[in-house]
Amino acid sequence: MIQILGNVRYQITLDPSAWIFDDRKEELEKVLAKETDKEEIRFEDSKEWNRQIIEGSSKPPTLKSEKKFKKKDLLEGTFIICLEPFFLYTEPERGEDAMITFTHDEGASIIPYSDRRLIYAQFSHEGRRLYDDGMVDILVIENGEIKEKLVHVTGIKFD
Repeated sequence: MIQILGNVRYQITLDPSAWIFDDRKEELEKVLAKETDKEEIRFEDSKEWNRQIIEGSSKPPTLKSEKKFKKKDLLEGTFIICLEPFFLYTEPERGEDAMITFTHDEGASIIPYSDRRLIYAQFSHEGRRLYDDGMVDILVIENGEIKEKLVHVTGIKFD
């Protein structure tokens, strides 16, 4: 578990072990190849609406993963998840001027909050979690290329 701390309205805790069931996860190879999944489930979709009523509102969303990934894919894939939605939930006090400090094995690295759409957490490799302690690697991906990789991130703090 990784806490997002610092100058934010809401401090949240990330649980990478749950991301394998999250629809927002993506296969690393597809992101690097700039492939995107265009299928989107909206509340106007009556099937999804009925599912929401029967099961209750479910966060994180899982229906797309249930349809898209076979069990074999989940057990053998390398997955990442964009951290932008989680960063938006925190509501940084400085807004677009906020800076995000990632604590990792080589020390600390600072990435501007304005680059949040480029920041991904890699939480699995070939179907296995990356680290026994549940931590992740942070990848900055732009135009299908890994610009920066932070190994074994243990903390995230907003300044």
